[in-house]
Amino acid sequence: MKMNVYTYELQSKTLNKMTDLPYNSQYPLTVVSLAEDTTYYSGEGKNKGDELFAYDMKTRQAKQLSSNLFAINAIIPDATENTLMMAAVQKGERPVKVMFLDKATQKISILNEQDSDTTTWDISYDPETEEAYAIQYSEEEQYEQMEKSNQTQKPMVPPSHTIIEINPVTKQTRPIITLKDEQILTLSTRGNQMLIATAKHINKLPIGYSLVDLKTGQRKELQLPIKASSELFLDKEGNGFYFLGEKGNGNTERGIYHYDMRTSEIETIFLQKEGFINNFTLISEPVSK
Repeated sequence: MKMNVYTYELQSKTLNKMTDLPYNSQYPLTVVSLAEDTTYYSGEGKNKGDELFAYDMKTRQAKQLSSNLFAINAIIPDATENTLMMAAVQKGERPVKVMFLDKATQKISILNEQDSDTTTWDISYDPETEEAYAIQYSEEEQYEQMEKSNQTQKPMVPPSHTIIEINPVTKQTRPIITLKDEQILTLSTRGNQMLIATAKHINKLPIGYSLVDLKTGQRKELQLPIKASSELFLDKEGNGFYFLGEKGNGNTERGIYHYDMRTSEIETIFLQKEGFINNFTLISEPVSK
C-alpha cells in the first residue's frame, strides 16, 4: 500500500499528483509545503512507532527528522519561519502534545513538556494572524468519563474541552473557549473567527458546528446539512469553508467540498472514488493586511 499525495489548484480546478510515499505508519498523514517543494509525512521509524519524515520532491530523497516519537496526529509545515508544528506523542508517554520542530537544527521543543495530564486533540494555524490554536482536555477526566460510561452502559460523555491560542514564537498561550461535557472534534481559524465541529457524546452523531469569536470567545451555533468530523478549513475570505465528509441532504458520497455560509451552496471539489481520502490541508496565501 502507498500514500498517494495530490494537490488540487482551486482556480484552475486541476489535480496534480505530487508523489507516492510508503504506507507504513499507524496513521498515514501527509502535508505538502509548496514553498519548499517538500512533503512532510508520518512514517515508520527504526524503532516501534511513527516518526516525522520530509520528502524533497526535487531530489526525490526522504529524510527522517525525528527520533523519539510514537505517533503524529497533525502537521503544520509553516507555523513560523523555518518552524514546523505538530501534535504528537513521545515514546513512552500517553498525552498528545504540541511540538515545534526547528527545520535548521531538527531540534524539537514541546509546549508544557512537564504536563502529564493534558492531551491535545487537534491543532490549527491562522496565516492571517500568525497564531496557532489547540484543542485540549484532561486525560484523568477522560478516564473518569469512560468509567462512568462502562458502569452505566450509556454513551460516553466527553471531558471538558478547551481551545487555547499559542504564539508560535513566544510560546505564550491564552484560553479562547471551554465547552463542558462536549467534544470539540476539529477547528479552523481565519482572522477573528474560528469554526469548530462538536459532539455531545464520544463517537456518536449528531455533529454540531459553530463559529467562535476569537476576541470574546462568544459562540454562535450553525445549522448545516453537512457531515464532517475532521478537516474543516475556513477559506481565504472567511465566507465559507472546505471540508472532508458528506454534503448531506441525502447525499452520502464522501469527498472534499466547499460550503458557502452566505448562500448555503455546496461545491464539489474532489470525490473519493479510487481510494480512501485520509486527510487534506488547505494551502493558501494569507489575506493582505
